[in-house]
Amino acid sequence: MIDPTRQADRPALSTLMPRVLGFAALFSLAGAAAAWAFPLVDPTGDNPVPNGTELAAPDAQDLQHQLQIVNGLGGAGAQAWTFTPRIDFQQMLTDNVLQQNSPRVWDAVSYFAPGFSLLGDTPRAVVNFTVTPTLSLYARESSLNSLSQQLSGTATITAVPDLLFVDLRAVAGVVNTYGGFGGIGGVGATQAATPQGTIPTLAGNSFGLNKNNESQISSFGVSPYFLRKFGDLGTLRVGDSVSVTRSDTLSGFASPPFPTGGINGQTLITNEQNAHFVTGDNMQFFQDAADADIQRSQTNMDAGAINGLTGQPVAAPLQSSSSITTISDMVTYFATRAISVFVSGGHEDIVYTGFNAAPIHDLTWSLGTTVTPNPDSQLTVSYGHQYGFNSVSANGYYALSARTKFTVSYGSTLGTQLQNLQNQLGLATSTGNGALVNGQTGGRLFGSINALPLQDGLFRTDMFDLGMQTAQDRDIFTFDFGVSKQTTQGFGANTAAQADTFTTTWVHQMHPDMTLNAAVSYSIQNQTAGLGLNPGNTTSIVSSLAWQWQLSNTVSASVRYSFFEQQASVAVFSFYQNMLILGLSKTF
Repeated sequence: MIDPTRQADRPALSTLMPRVLGFAALFSLAGAAAAWAFPLVDPTGDNPVPNGTELAAPDAQDLQHQLQIVNGLGGAGAQAWTFTPRIDFQQMLTDNVLQQNSPRVWDAVSYFAPGFSLLGDTPRAVVNFTVTPTLSLYARESSLNSLSQQLSGTATITAVPDLLFVDLRAVAGVVNTYGGFGGIGGVGATQAATPQGTIPTLAGNSFGLNKNNESQISSFGVSPYFLRKFGDLGTLRVGDSVSVTRSDTLSGFASPPFPTGGINGQTLITNEQNAHFVTGDNMQFFQDAADADIQRSQTNMDAGAINGLTGQPVAAPLQSSSSITTISDMVTYFATRAISVFVSGGHEDIVYTGFNAAPIHDLTWSLGTTVTPNPDSQLTVSYGHQYGFNSVSANGYYALSARTKFTVSYGSTLGTQLQNLQNQLGLATSTGNGALVNGQTGGRLFGSINALPLQDGLFRTDMFDLGMQTAQDRDIFTFDFGVSKQTTQGFGANTAAQADTFTTTWVHQMHPDMTLNAAVSYSIQNQTAGLGLNPGNTTSIVSSLAWQWQLSNTVSASVRYSFFEQQASVAVFSFYQNMLILGLSKTF
């Protein structure tokens, strides 16, 4: 029972409920249907993840130029639209261009990347896109020449104010087909969005990826939806979403969205209808959120693709499909201004064809709590039953100080790898500098996509990520620890793959126009033999040291040395490589 004498200690409902409404609506969506591809973060509402903590005036002045170099474009600012074309050129010299145990072959590789960043912030459109197609030309191994795609971004278009909106989101990048070196990959990476992206990594060149072991991944989604508030009664959101996602290993010259002969390819097309209603201020310290979702997906697997259940290439194109229907209701009680508890219940019908998996017709439930110790910190933890199994879910961020922030996320989903990518993209939020981050925590996205081997199949995927970033007067440090585990589902399936990754970066401002960038990533990958790709235990370490000189407001030069080594149970996958990379960037 609520003590009436404590009502004076609570904020007024008119100020408290709009804020917690955004919090609870977001987490009711995330808790009730974590596998939805429909965007789970509504840019038109309250975003619980702080965009940045203001520093004291002297600190902000000290860091202003440094952060400009590290983060690149910082946002539209006073201008409604900012269009920034750029061109990047890099020359790489490597002693093991084929990335193989033996023989070791040296080569010189030229990378050309014309691209642009588009930022918009108007009453009718919020846009943040970065596009960087990359041409790779090899001096000796010309058969490796290729054109790959790197892009990321989100946009929200207001078609009818306070009623009709359109959400757009896209991501593309290259990854190692057999699992990321050091758990690192190019999906979600941007030109200059994070400390490790200070110097562009064109076509994965800081990892030395080439067409023999490189896969292109692309995902695009459009989601028109109605959003209507009915006074204190509540808010209704109804929408439809269409997403197209593809992955393939390069074999022709160009890659998606210009496919010309990729192998081991998969294409996923998803259509989803979603309805969400959350009550308003009329329920005082209680809130109810009801959800209904219908998702239909079709996957086309090219001939030669690796079947995740058998570990063998398929002889002819295959087609599989999935049907997911969920309904749920969540009740939240705001015990104090800092603590809320919630409980949900519902039903799910999940049917996958082509994966030898039993259909799931089951009740779902969850219970948990959200703790908000201060405006820049929040943690939601829950335990429940979904996808036919019990699991824990956690999402949070904590501001230790104005300079230091921690993020954490943990969850389990059911689906194919491409569905997992669509789900991760549905969680994405663009920062002011173009990075795609987890909209629930502000932390890393696409960890499992970048770290695990690409393959077809139905999987339970467990993902954990713990991150930290701290900014000092002339230094920015980041640490990230991630675990991605993928277990094949279906009759008789017992194969699994897991990648544990630790990454740390350091950016130091040597002078107002010079920065030093260091990074180390270590990964342990364990994969059972049934999956067919690089089975057994694999460890890898990637390290780099880079220096960048801002020659003018629009021109910068860089030099980077990178080294990585991989040790695998299968000797052919064990090798090491040295790379020296010279770069020049120009914005217009």
